[in-house]
Amino acid sequence: MAEDYYDYDMERRRRRSLAEESLNEQLLGIARALSDSIIGLREVVTALTNVDDRRLRELHRRVKEAKERIESMKEDALMYLARLGDLLNTGTLYRDIFLALTRVAQMAEGVAYRSYLLASNTNMSSSTVNELLSSMAENLQKEFNQLEAAIQSLTSNPKKSYENAQLVTSVEDDVDNLYRRLTLAMYRELRGDTVALMLLRDIVDMIEDIADMLRDAAENVKFLALYRVAH
Repeated sequence: MAEDYYDYDMERRRRRSLAEESLNEQLLGIARALSDSIIGLREVVTALTNVDDRRLRELHRRVKEAKERIESMKEDALMYLARLGDLLNTGTLYRDIFLALTRVAQMAEGVAYRSYLLASNTNMSSSTVNELLSSMAENLQKEFNQLEAAIQSLTSNPKKSYENAQLVTSVEDDVDNLYRRLTLAMYRELRGDTVALMLLRDIVDMIEDIADMLRDAAENVKFLALYRVAH
């Protein structure tokens, strides 16, 4: 008579699967909320190049509200991760992505605020600087779009998720190149306006930092995708 066999790991595997599903849903929710910040950031750059301080004040409020919403979602996600304990081997990766995306939202709010100050206190009239800044914001949007697509397909198609996350790096390289060109243009064309130069340097550095944070988040998404394929 064959002995009955019970898989004692079955319940743990089921809990892991449910936990990963929940974390992916929370991750996608934060990414969708962050989309408002990134779109807002592009609008901020447009308003800045048009020196529209009234529009920038409105956009800062909108980007700040998105940041606060994302911070709240991040806290919920971290509490959920804490309750899971050591159930998932990938818990640290999820935590780092949650933190990175929240940091992006915080820096986007910083860009919006400094842009408002810049437009309120000076007139940025360099067409070269405006063009490069607009291109930088446009590429940042492309970078985020690839990351969001990678997060969206993480559960359903991890191979596609990996491919999208891989594209984030190439777009981030484009942002780096624009950053170097823009830095040179700023010092060449705004050297006579110290206030404008200081504020714009903060803005450009923050946009570059956002690009780096999106790349780092994409690297962790790539590992999650590879882990799902392997298991």
